[in-house]
This record gives sequence, structure tokens and C-alpha cells, in this order.
Amino acid sequence: MTGIEHLTGTIKELLPVRRPDGYKGTFGKVFIFSGSYGSAGCALLAGKAAYRAGAGMVKISSPECNRVIIQTALPEALYDTGSFAGERLEKIRRWSDVYLAGPGIGTDKDTASELRMLIEGSKDKPLVLDADAITIISSDEGKNIADLLKQQASGGRQIILTPHEGELLRLKKIVPGGLLFMDPGMLQDILSKVPSEADGERLKTAMAVSGYFRCTVVAKGAVTFTISPDNDIVCNDDCGNSGMGTAGSGDVLAGIIAGLLAQGMDAHTAASCGVRIHALAGDRAAAAKCEHALMAGDIPEYIY
Repeated sequence: MTGIEHLTGTIKELLPVRRPDGYKGTFGKVFIFSGSYGSAGCALLAGKAAYRAGAGMVKISSPECNRVIIQTALPEALYDTGSFAGERLEKIRRWSDVYLAGPGIGTDKDTASELRMLIEGSKDKPLVLDADAITIISSDEGKNIADLLKQQASGGRQIILTPHEGELLRLKKIVPGGLLFMDPGMLQDILSKVPSEADGERLKTAMAVSGYFRCTVVAKGAVTFTISPDNDIVCNDDCGNSGMGTAGSGDVLAGIIAGLLAQGMDAHTAASCGVRIHALAGDRAAAAKCEHALMAGDIPEYIY
């Protein structure tokens, strides 16, 4: 059904039901391609958030320079490094249930090549793309990756893009003529329920990107929209706070969504619930510390 809705409920009500006889393999394995030199924190935030959302296992792939930092700060996570080629890629595919790529990976040519290899070699598993991965696929260098994503999503792969406003505008440049996949009357009805004109424009852009790629899109902002390829829209505008407008908050959100996917949620449900869980946890963190003092690393600690 096409339309716009709001989620309600507590964090506990939104999290997947746990099997009492479950174990680490039951609750899903998240593979995270994140971090470059000087950006180990991105991988740490995403990995911890995936665990806090309920994932059973997390493996982080990052350059060797980040090994000690990550394995000291997040000893629960497995660590992996090297090129996504040949036998290593096949081992990763067999191990992983869900992939998250992008936070802090950088945007150079070699990274773009690694990102393509990972996406191509993991085509049968759900995928979350965030941050630098979105910048790469929005560039001329990444056009072949954008085409690959369209092909995979059209073939049934569950793919989630999590752009902030700037990244969303970069993605829009790929969409031919700002294409929108919706009856004008229905579109006007949806926009009439959006908090502001600016939010309406952002939603239209996100709908165009979602329809073009056939992916779920999380359009991040003070008001966050989650859009399915069939224009099912969830609006989160009644929780979250200014303290969450800080470096690393998006990495936490991406990790939460990946953790929910690993436990069997479909892409649109995982993304919608992930946004809500992230916002509610951010409100709890702000209540404990105040919005001015809130840091992204505080948010996963308040997922309960």
C-alpha cells in the first residue's frame, strides 16, 4: 500500500523477538566494511550498534592500521583485512548474513574498486550502504557500481541506502530527469502530510532515488523518511534531538539497521525500526547527559 505512516512503540517493542534457545549464529552475522587510516571510530560505532541491536556476530573489515584500535575497543568483534578478491571474498560470503559498507572507507579509486568487488561477490545477501559508499556510487568513478546496484535490486536483492541531505542530492544526479514513480494526485496527498515544504522536497528526492534504484532509502534529517521502492513511507518526526547531529551518529544508525536485518527483518521494516530505535536511544542519552554533551558513542548504550 502506498502512503505515509508513523511508527510507535518502545525500543523493546521494536526489536525482534529472541528465541530462548538461540545462540550467536541464530541471531545473524554482520560483515562491516568500514574505516580507513584515521577513521577507525566509524567501524567501532557501526560494529557496537549492530551488536546492541541484537546481532549475534560482527566482523569488521578495515586496514591493518586499525587492527589494534578496533580489537582493543570492541573485543567482541572479529577482525578482517585485505582485498575482496578470490578465496577471501568467497569465505566472507559463506560467513556473512548481512553486509554494511561505507562508514569512513574513503572515496579513492582503489576503495571504489574494493567496494564493487564486495557488492558483486555478495549479491545474494542484504546490503546497507552508508556514507562514503554513497559518495562513491554517486560519482563518475562509481557509475558502474550504481548500475550494478540497480541490477541486483531489480533481481530481488534487499538493498538499503542511508543518505543525509547532501548525499541524497548527489544520488539525485543519477536519476534521469528527477524521475518520480507516482501519480501526481497521490504525491500531493502524501506531501500534504509532511511537516514542512523543505521536508517535502527532500522526500520527493528520496522517493525518486528509491524508485530508480529499487532500493529502500533512509533520508536522514531532523525529520527522517524511510521509503520503500513501492513508495511505502515511514516518517519519524516525534523523537530524536539536536544532540544527535554529531559526527558518527549516522554510523550508529547504519549499524542498528544491519543488526536488525541480520535477525531476519525485511529491508523496509529493519530500516524503519532502526530509525525509530536510534532516535529513541538518542533521546534517552540526551536525557541522561543533555543534548549539548551527547556523543554518537553514547547512543548504542541506551538501546534497551
